[in-house]
Amino acid sequence: MTARARFLAFILATVSASSPAHAADKTQQMTLEDWTEPPRTASMTLSPDGKHVAGIDWEGGLPAAFVTDLDQRKSSFLQRWKPLGHRLYGRWPLAIHWINNDLLALDLSNQESVSVDLAGNLVADLGERFIRPMFEKGASTDSVLVYRDVDDGTLDLVNARSGERVKYRVELPGKMLHGAFDASGALRAVTMMDTAFWSSTTKVSNWYRPDEHSPWQLLEEGPITGDAWHPLRALPEPDSLAILSRRDRDTYAVFRYDTKTRQRMEMMAGHPYEDIVYARGLDQASFESVITDGIKPKISWFDGRWASLQATVDAALPARINILQGDKSGRVLVFSYGDVDPGRWFLLDTQASTLREIGETRRKIDPKQMRPMEIMQYAARDGLQINAYLTRPLRSASGPAPMVVLIHGGPQVRDRWEWNEEVQLLASHGYVVFQPQFRGSTGFGRKFEEAGYRQWGRAMQDDITDGVMHLIERKIADPARICIYGASYGGYAALWGVIKTPDVYQCGVSFAGVSDLDEFVSHSVMDDATAATRELHRALIGDPDQDRARLDEVSPLKHAERVRVPLLIAHGEEDTRVLPSQSEAMVKALRRAGSPVEWMSFENAGHGLVLIRDQQRYYKALLAFFKRHIGQPDAQPPDAAPKAAAVNPQ
Repeated sequence: MTARARFLAFILATVSASSPAHAADKTQQMTLEDWTEPPRTASMTLSPDGKHVAGIDWEGGLPAAFVTDLDQRKSSFLQRWKPLGHRLYGRWPLAIHWINNDLLALDLSNQESVSVDLAGNLVADLGERFIRPMFEKGASTDSVLVYRDVDDGTLDLVNARSGERVKYRVELPGKMLHGAFDASGALRAVTMMDTAFWSSTTKVSNWYRPDEHSPWQLLEEGPITGDAWHPLRALPEPDSLAILSRRDRDTYAVFRYDTKTRQRMEMMAGHPYEDIVYARGLDQASFESVITDGIKPKISWFDGRWASLQATVDAALPARINILQGDKSGRVLVFSYGDVDPGRWFLLDTQASTLREIGETRRKIDPKQMRPMEIMQYAARDGLQINAYLTRPLRSASGPAPMVVLIHGGPQVRDRWEWNEEVQLLASHGYVVFQPQFRGSTGFGRKFEEAGYRQWGRAMQDDITDGVMHLIERKIADPARICIYGASYGGYAALWGVIKTPDVYQCGVSFAGVSDLDEFVSHSVMDDATAATRELHRALIGDPDQDRARLDEVSPLKHAERVRVPLLIAHGEEDTRVLPSQSEAMVKALRRAGSPVEWMSFENAGHGLVLIRDQQRYYKALLAFFKRHIGQPDAQPPDAAPKAAAVNPQ
């Protein structure tokens, strides 16, 4: 037996013996309280010396930061720091970061960042948000870079022990979007966004300087609607950057960029049809790894030792995504997740050849009871290949089943192969869940993303419909029991789906959905109401000044009288991304037209539901709505006569 085989055999033995993931089945029947229980451990990160982990946990129903001594196997909550009086009110940790081995940064919910020691004592105020620790010749220091003001992008350099601060002057027009540092910790390249005064035109520019004291040099600039690259790292070679770019190609890749010639040089890492979303080790002697974001994420290592560790962990924890962080010759923190497991953390000790579980995300989720997320692909009517996820319930009877078509928001985002609370909840109640990654979704290349520009209600909607037809033809979906559901853009697609293709769906659900595109583009994005975002929305959706008639053609509010199936519409009263008036106006129009609609409003909720009581109230109503209109699994369809599966063209 080789050394690697012996190491793998030992790892397999230790993980199977110690991991609660392989314990006896948990309670078979889950309640809404179980489904909506906050994550036990929401995040975890390893200290530079590998002696501690820190993270965010839920204690007494509220998130709290913690530190665990890995040698003593003892955890303590960082709740003993004592800010002055009222400043403690309404603050809880959102994120935690290691500054060095005995000092951490906590980002808090009231847009404040502080440093604390291992005992949880408040050490210093940092600013509004932590960005990164600073280094000198690769060694960590007490100095950190923070946002003094997140909105305007101003920065401070702060001593995390004394609280002493100086302005970190970029001294370039606009707001910094990306920054690239060198091995000494100096900021050497930036991407800036700037809107011209008295203008609606926003430009994105890339700048470089040979050292921290030299003047900035403009490398190039272009419109915000263009396909700009951004810097990742100042490389050891003179006048050389590592950048992320997809210019002149379909997918994002890592390139070397020559700042003298202002030319993109050789490709350091790339994939023909998947975007690279993360690069690691650009600050090391050898480039270490990248993560691609296709239908299923993939980690590719260029460092032999890391690649060997990844293979060992993947063999011990198969059919999962395993993310490694730490010292490849010492301790490594592994976050392991999958389609049936929200995720758990393991500590890999490469010296002792052990792998033990040290935390889990959701205690009441038993992976054995979850349903796998299948990967599928189908052809849209114009031949474009569409990726999708399909989750089938555990059913005793064969044949087509009731189906929920779950549409993601954005739309310039996408779903992922991972455990999804809504998907698993619906599957547990007997519904097939279909998640199409229609054109315009990100992660599948430039051409696929751009194919969705200005296609709200048109080709994007047709991709959804074509996927439904595909599943009907495969006898997976019952054509008489299909409901379309989504939030934000997904809510829009649900509203428009029951209007554009009334014979396909028996019901629809919209949470925080857009109903009037003209109004949305003109006024509704209140938390992003900048010249830059207005310009982007006009490019991606349409310009009301030029395309009002075209926007009205696919605005559900303008066609409410065509709705023939029941709708459930819900919205948070404090939503500033899609204003509640979008849903309120749609509900009024539906009621005037005599169309069946149920309305839910959530006080103190924004663009999503954060409070557990709101989640439980919503899911209870959602499940009851589906039961009434597309029935229970293995039950007969509702009393209404089955509808044909034909598509009514718009």
